[in-house]
Amino acid sequence: MALYEAVGTQSYRAIKLSFRRRAADSISVSGNYTLAHCVTDTPVTGSFIQFSAGYQNPADPTYDKGNCTTSQKQIASLTAGYKTPQFSNTALRFVASDWRLSGILNAHSGDWLTVTTGREITFTGIPGQRVNQVNKDPYPKDRTLTAYLNPAAFAYPAPGTFGDEKARSIQGPGFWNVDLALARLLSVGASRALELRVEAFNVTNNFNWGN
Repeated sequence: MALYEAVGTQSYRAIKLSFRRRAADSISVSGNYTLAHCVTDTPVTGSFIQFSAGYQNPADPTYDKGNCTTSQKQIASLTAGYKTPQFSNTALRFVASDWRLSGILNAHSGDWLTVTTGREITFTGIPGQRVNQVNKDPYPKDRTLTAYLNPAAFAYPAPGTFGDEKARSIQGPGFWNVDLALARLLSVGASRALELRVEAFNVTNNFNWGN
């Protein structure tokens, strides 16, 4: 049987800083930065609850208190644009005027993860049971794609006991991406314009790791 009760708690605190600059020299810059902290004992995934899922310790919902799953601590965005001026020289105006170069940088810290085991240790029948964290720093000195966590930082708890690893306490890989666009507006009539545009997504070809 699955029991539904209004016992979950969640808190979110954040500060957001933003700026915008529009200059007469055809340069515009804007950006924002968010520093946030979200804590919950009932992560909401948006999926239908399974009968075998629920609180890891049904007698103590606070055992599942930790960071919200998809809440990034830091989020930053920067947008910049430049428009070439109207040149007085006819030939130069035809070649170089009305070009627009714009770029967007997006970056945020990683989502939150939990180390679990497939073993039935707590004798509750609930899957995804947590382990003990024997080292406060679970990350190796040099994180790689195949060695993001240090296995020696974790151990199995004693049979019939709950692991002491805090729920969603391990931060996954961060993310950053740069997109660029180059465009040119050509007037083809009194009320018509033709736009030539080239866009490059993830222009640095950065490989963002998934969880």
